[in-house]
Formats: sequence, C-alpha cells, structure tokens
Amino acid sequence: RGEHAHRACHQFLICLKGACRALLDDGENRQEVLLSRPDVGLYLPPMIWGTQYDYTRDAVLLVFASHAYDNADYIRDYETFRAALDAAR
Repeated sequence: RGEHAHRACHQFLICLKGACRALLDDGENRQEVLLSRPDVGLYLPPMIWGTQYDYTRDAVLLVFASHAYDNADYIRDYETFRAALDAAR
C-alpha cells in the first residue's frame, strides 16, 4: 500500500492491531519504521513518499487524513515526486 506522496494532505498512521512497516522517503533520506503498537502513531507531512508493507495477517492500519480524497493531491510516480521536490528547492 502507499507508494505515493501527497502535495498538501497530512496523514497520521496507527496500527491498531498486528504490525506493518512503513518506508519514508524525503528525496534525500529513507527511514523504515515498524508500526506495532496502538499507542504509537506515525505522522507523515506532505511531500514524503510513503510505502506501507510487510503486514501481519491480523494487521489493522488506521490512517487519519487532513483532507478529503482528492486525486490531484496524489503523486504516484517516484520520478515525478523527485522533480516536484527539486522544483520546490
């Protein structure tokens, strides 16, 4: 899941049950995070490439979003994401 960035939307992820991993990429650095506790969440600001994977069979991932769904907010191609970051610098 994931494999995209948002132009404006902020997200907060909580694994309510089970576990999964999140890979975060800001265009320069990558970090992997294990989500395995319902009392610990992960904040994803706009323009962070996020991928969620390695779900346990019982995983339940809750995602809070600051905006309603808007397809135009999504960047689904990594090279487009990198180009948008470069343009913003």
